[in-house]
Amino acid sequence: MICPICQKEVERLLRHFHPEMDAPILEGLKAEVVQWDPALGACTRCVDQAQLDVWAAHGSWLPEEMGGYRIAPLQKRLMVHPHYTGKGVTICFIDSGFSNHPDIQGRIHKVLDIHKPTASEESLFRVNSLNGHGTMTSVVCSGDGKLSGGLYRGLAPDAELVLIKVTDERGSISGAGIAKAIRWATEHRKPYGIRVINLSVTADESTGYRENEVDLAIEEAVNSGIAVVAASGNDPRAQLKAPANSPHAITVGGSDDHNLLHPLMHSLYHSTFGETADGLQKPELVAPAIWVPAPVPLGTQEHKAAIALFGMLNATNEVYLNAWVANNLVHLRWESHWVEKNAGEIRKKALDEIADRKLISPFYQHAEGTSFAAPIVCGVIAQMLEANKDLTPPAIRKNLLSSARRLPSSSSERQGLGVIHPLSAVTLAETEPTLVPPFFTPVIDYRRNHIDFYLFDSSASNPVLCGDFTQWNLRPVPLHRSESKGWNAHIPLLPKGWYSYKYLMDNKQWLHDLTNLFQKADGLGGLNSQFFIE
Repeated sequence: MICPICQKEVERLLRHFHPEMDAPILEGLKAEVVQWDPALGACTRCVDQAQLDVWAAHGSWLPEEMGGYRIAPLQKRLMVHPHYTGKGVTICFIDSGFSNHPDIQGRIHKVLDIHKPTASEESLFRVNSLNGHGTMTSVVCSGDGKLSGGLYRGLAPDAELVLIKVTDERGSISGAGIAKAIRWATEHRKPYGIRVINLSVTADESTGYRENEVDLAIEEAVNSGIAVVAASGNDPRAQLKAPANSPHAITVGGSDDHNLLHPLMHSLYHSTFGETADGLQKPELVAPAIWVPAPVPLGTQEHKAAIALFGMLNATNEVYLNAWVANNLVHLRWESHWVEKNAGEIRKKALDEIADRKLISPFYQHAEGTSFAAPIVCGVIAQMLEANKDLTPPAIRKNLLSSARRLPSSSSERQGLGVIHPLSAVTLAETEPTLVPPFFTPVIDYRRNHIDFYLFDSSASNPVLCGDFTQWNLRPVPLHRSESKGWNAHIPLLPKGWYSYKYLMDNKQWLHDLTNLFQKADGLGGLNSQFFIE
């Protein structure tokens, strides 16, 4: 096919443009061809160039290539609100261990070993292999990019941090340890100002959420006003375990933007998805889970090797280069004959190893896994809370899900509501501060024997409630405007059991309840909301 912009033959054209989110790009493409219409599509190269032109107009730039490729920072690849940095918000990271990385120094309120509460900060920050994962997740979310001149900063570079280590003496992470850490964060939320918990860890059980200590602890945290975010996992064939199975957690799967510049290029990462042991659908949304800039933990063997490899690329004197190789054989674990190789062979091997180790610089690498998608969502939530400190967990959930961008070629089972869109989520937090009350829906009133349904969408038109209890669209229940700018309806209490429902707008657009904790695939590529009568 031929691109209508550049007139070159290409394999595919992008057509799924959003009239508001992509407005600057559409303007750039129309400037190239005045008669162009978005329905005609454009090739990925032209879309990329239009995005680059938008960034150039705002003084933005991308890093130089390193090792034959470049990793664009998340601030460029995601539409991030330029005015918020998570200031005044504390995020609690529960992970394997942490280090006092320069990108987060000065903002750590508390570091704690949940199994050894009296352990000193110095001992907890000691360099070891267990501390790498937590260091990476916390910096991905909240690093200020100090070691990259601010380039690889997270979405919440001004957020305050509480770091809780959950690895035990055997180097294992248990559900009991995770639950204990969540409860500690809940109990200490007020003195430390904890509003968000990141869980890039997995427990050892796959049970129903009512019997799982991790899930029960998450429910307590959310009920206390803390938003809890969990990574879904990285195996699409695996069963969802705690904390990813918790209905109260916002479970994040992975997307892949291929390290390119435009959200239309997103596809799905091989993350865990599907039904939990309770028959609930996860994840709620997806975020970048590959090509994520993350720190190389300082002082580790990996960091020493990174310094050695980039030192080889920068060496100008061949004699010096051979001496550099000789001095770093132990860090690189190269065979001794590499000391005798010429400069070209050494540099080629260094470049190959930089690529294999996924290094960006001596201080950064590109990481992958939903462990890093979850902190990205936490960064967005911190921005939302900075914009509106009164947001409740239901409001946070509703704003994240209603602003996510659906991948048209993938089912809801794998992506939930789609790829996170930070700018839209934060803008909703600014403009709809009082729309969503502090409860999840529907509200089942056993004392008065009725069920209240709420739709928090001021733009909704002629909404009606449809479900298996109304024979779906045969006997819909009209919703009425409420004083809180939303819509509501109530029905008599139903017999014991599970029920599914959706909202129907103008008799043509279906929408599931974004403030409902229980979702299930509808068999048509979408989701139904569910509730249970005891």
